Amino acid sequence: MIRATTVTKNHPNNKADGAAALLKACSSLRHLKQIHAHILHSNLHRNASLASTLISLYASLSSSSSSSSPRYTHHVFTSFPNPNLSLFNHAIRAFSKTHSLCSEAMVLYNQMVRVGIRPDNYSFPFMLNSCAARSDLCGGVEVHGRVVKTGFGFCVPVSNALIDMYGKCGGLESARKVFDEMRERDVVSYNAILGAHSRGGVDMESAAVLFEGMQGRNAISWNAMIVGYVNSGNVVSARDVFDRMPERNVVSWTTMLVGYTKNGFMDMAKGLFEEMAERSLICWTAMISGYSRNGRPSEALAIFQRMEKSGVKPDAFTMTALISALAQLGRADLANWIGSYVDREGIEQNEQVLTALVDMHAKCGNMEEACRVFEKIPRKDVFSYSAIITGLASHGHGIKALEIFRRMLAENIEPDHVTFVGVLTACGHAGLVEDGMTYWESMIKDYNIQPGADHYACVVDMLGRAGKLNEAHNLVKGMPMGPQPGALGALLAACRTYGNVEIAESIAEKLFKLEPENTGNYMLLSGIYASKEQWDEAGKVREAMNKKSGIKLPGFSWVEISKGRLKNQI
Repeated sequence: MIRATTVTKNHPNNKADGAAALLKACSSLRHLKQIHAHILHSNLHRNASLASTLISLYASLSSSSSSSSPRYTHHVFTSFPNPNLSLFNHAIRAFSKTHSLCSEAMVLYNQMVRVGIRPDNYSFPFMLNSCAARSDLCGGVEVHGRVVKTGFGFCVPVSNALIDMYGKCGGLESARKVFDEMRERDVVSYNAILGAHSRGGVDMESAAVLFEGMQGRNAISWNAMIVGYVNSGNVVSARDVFDRMPERNVVSWTTMLVGYTKNGFMDMAKGLFEEMAERSLICWTAMISGYSRNGRPSEALAIFQRMEKSGVKPDAFTMTALISALAQLGRADLANWIGSYVDREGIEQNEQVLTALVDMHAKCGNMEEACRVFEKIPRKDVFSYSAIITGLASHGHGIKALEIFRRMLAENIEPDHVTFVGVLTACGHAGLVEDGMTYWESMIKDYNIQPGADHYACVVDMLGRAGKLNEAHNLVKGMPMGPQPGALGALLAACRTYGNVEIAESIAEKLFKLEPENTGNYMLLSGIYASKEQWDEAGKVREAMNKKSGIKLPGFSWVEISKGRLKNQI
């Protein structure tokens, strides 16, 4: 009797059932690894059911635990000698959930087809999700072809995955074609096509027709319409949908709030923000970012201080938005405070946060600290290089800025249009006209960057500082977008330095038309006349200026009136 019990206890099926029970109760990666070791020790690693469960658990636990989970998933799969369709599906699903391993899902899919295993209605959605995650339109089209060949084109979940894939890969027309050809549709089908329209805010009129005609609309449907209208810049229609929602969730409130902030309607955003019963970190960050983008840095700082008092902890996105706001204030004390805050509170110091700190310290005039933070950035990119180059150039460190630029090129990081604004500014401040013109030509020929108004202004300023007024004037006259205030103003300032009345008169005439209320242009021309003792002409310009505005345009600066409170000082 004892022997029979032992045999029964050690029977492979009982061992497998026991391992299955352990896996069912597993809730942590550490525990899962222990069970996996037990399965290997018990020689159960070739049990297809256990292998499938292991793969699923490694996939579900990987997002919250360890980057080593995909390696274990791969090990489980490869240790199985002849994987069946179910095992392939579990492995493909596992890899499709990890963005960095979506390409591995395609490898497994191709392997499955190569060994003669026919994909089913589970295989295709997993593969299409993988293609969508990587924005791999070509791979998605390839999978679509096999869907048609294998006869799964009319399977609703497969068609839904196709619509989602095309929508996320920018193929709205293809997504709509799949939707229109479906024999039957469910709520997921409608939500997928609404999502395809909303992603870029494209053809929202057609999306609205679908939305109004669909049955069983849920929160996802309503939110997709809000997102679509927000992305198309139509916040009025977005608000109409928001107000009509039978029940709003956090996504609804957050999307509407972000819509207002993205489109510059900060007062409306503030009103909606105050109505919210619960405010997530995303909402606080959206308000801070919105105030920063719309030139209201003191309000960004105030909302951050209010967020802190409410007990909400900022993350790297919040700090990047706040740092950008403080950069506008140009206050060294606030710059030092936020730098210490990031260190003290353990904020993730990723590339975005550190680059924002570089830009802020540069704009506050502390280039020593900007350079120190720049060197801390582990993986420098075009944005971090552009921030330090522009900062150095703006503060007269042209030679150092160009050294950094050459270092950037040596690291095979391609400059963009912002980088060249800094480079051309550096050349102008350092008096390196020949180098500047070489970089100008390289920007156009080597990097295929078409000069913008800022680039022209930099080169005109560079030529003007060197006294090459005729060359600068010719460049201004040849601007494809027409003479712009930045370039014209730089040339007018150079005319004052070198006393060139003729070019100054031509330039000032254009500036008066482009900026009729800018009295600084009138004063510059008047000063040029006065330097040549042409008092009558100087007097006429001043008289014209007084008729235009009556007063000189005031400047302003930020002044701290009490701790944490700021106001404009005229």
